[in-house]
Amino acid sequence: MANKEELNNFFVSCFNAILRSEERALETLTHGKLTVKEIHFIEAVFKTQAVGENCFSTIAKYLGVTVGTLTTSYNKLAAKGLFYKEQDKDDKRIFYILPTPLAKMIYNEHLAFHERMIDRVVKHLSDEEMKTLTESLKKLDEFFHFYKDYKQ
Repeated sequence: MANKEELNNFFVSCFNAILRSEERALETLTHGKLTVKEIHFIEAVFKTQAVGENCFSTIAKYLGVTVGTLTTSYNKLAAKGLFYKEQDKDDKRIFYILPTPLAKMIYNEHLAFHERMIDRVVKHLSDEEMKTLTESLKKLDEFFHFYKDYKQ
């Protein structure tokens, strides 16, 4: 049984390794023109668009930022040719963020990176180990979502 220090070291090491891998993949994909946060913005637009909820307020909520912060990010990414906005036909107060073909290409490459990463992990696991890992990570995800606003 791992102790708390080992578990903490694992989390820190694993998180940092994933982040470094993602940053290296981004450097190759975008030649250093996009940050990890910007890629997550792209991902949020596609995920919210898939359910028809890609307006500014919903994307801001999805990312856990204010609408003002989201607007600043949108303006930077629109200037890079990744997004444009479109006004709702019925409610003129609502604007939707829509991706350009360039954003779609970057998003698809980012998805492929994650797929390769997961494929590399699971190829070394038995079905039982995969089931146990998935159940454990679901509990961990629930914990972090439940306690995301918890402060001590």
